[in-house]
Order: sequence, then C-alpha cells, then structure tokens
Amino acid sequence: MALWRSYGHIIDYVNFQFYAYDKGTSVSEFLDYFGKQSSSYNGGKVLASFISDGSGGLAPDNGFFTACSRLKSEGNLHGIFVWSADDSKGLGFKYEKQSQSLLAIPH
Repeated sequence: MALWRSYGHIIDYVNFQFYAYDKGTSVSEFLDYFGKQSSSYNGGKVLASFISDGSGGLAPDNGFFTACSRLKSEGNLHGIFVWSADDSKGLGFKYEKQSQSLLAIPH
C-alpha cells in the first residue's frame, strides 16, 4: 500500500496476489476479496489472479473463471495475472489460454 500511496497516480494496474488467500477460497469469498482490494486501490485496475498449481486462493478448476466471468459482466475484470509459468508449462499453458479466451469476449 505504501507504494500505491506514493505512486498510485502513475500506476495503471495492481497485481494483488489473491492466491495468497487460503486454498479452497470460494467464488463468493474471492469476489468479496476482489471488491475489498479494489476499494483499497481506488482508481487502480486490480487484476484477478491465481496460482496455476492450485496451492492457494480460488483455483482455476474450482470457480476462478466463474468469478472472472461475473467480474467481466460487471465491467470490473481488468486483466488476469497467472503465477507461475513453471507450473503452467506442464499443463500446456491451459489456464493462460482460458484466461485469454475470457478476456477476448466482448461484453
């Protein structure tokens, strides 16, 4: 937050690590967390994020893209941050491709 307070006027996107929340985060919890962080970074475009190995937060196979679809329909999905490419490579970058497809859909 200190960085945001000092440089928020020149920062376009905020990569908040939603995958640092507990593994098994629900869609409704994720949306609540997203709303709270978006309020904290007033004026910043908060990116939804997940960890590709599913070790924390809302996993891609447990509703992450459902939550993102809801955010997109509300005009609040500014992008998706994926951690990490090392884990994603073994999956053929499945979730990155799914993220790109979702972001490309006009709403």
